[in-house]
Amino acid sequence: MVAVQSNNVSAVNEALNEIYVEEEDYDRLRESIDLHDNFDQIGLAQKIEKHELLEMRRVAAYIYKKAGRWKQSIALSKKDNHYRDAMETASQSGERELAEELLVYFIEQVLNSF
Repeated sequence: MVAVQSNNVSAVNEALNEIYVEEEDYDRLRESIDLHDNFDQIGLAQKIEKHELLEMRRVAAYIYKKAGRWKQSIALSKKDNHYRDAMETASQSGERELAEELLVYFIEQVLNSF
């Protein structure tokens, strides 16, 4: 299947992505997502956003970011304490409001730690 994935066929992409999820191979999953975009991106993100493996949840946040679902991506990143990912997503969104909300979140985190 990997040999024909270059054709970017939805069924092949989804089958391989499913295998990568089952094998918890987040590196190959992310590579597949980057190179082959013909699949149900949001469906995959929803499936793995609650995965027990942190890196799989990180892939879910990455998929949301690629799909322009900035808030969902940032929420997942914050939940898993991947603050750099959250900041990069807010920056990439170009939405001032998201950046400000993230800044307020960080300030609240610092204030709550005292």
